[in-house]
Amino acid sequence: MDPFALLLGVARKFLPTVLRLCVSKRAPSIFVVEQTDYGWSVGIGSTRMGLFVTQRQALDEVKRRRAELTAKGQTSTVQIRGSDPALSTSRSPPSSWHRR
Repeated sequence: MDPFALLLGVARKFLPTVLRLCVSKRAPSIFVVEQTDYGWSVGIGSTRMGLFVTQRQALDEVKRRRAELTAKGQTSTVQIRGSDPALSTSRSPPSSWHRR
């Protein structure tokens, strides 16, 4: 049998599967959570999906949307820009007034 014909037969058999696998692989969605003058913005790329009062609300929304993507077999990552002062403050020790 001609080696070229054999190679062509193998290519015809496996090429559609290889192409399907290559095309179905998507780049992960990148959720961006960033602090603005008006609150916390959530978006994917240049698409804004919402504006929230606190960072925790924004991250809860991202968590919900990531779960939807995961259920569809897609991957995602999160980038956080800025910090929420309410989350970074630690509880202060009781003052001496309370010990009396």
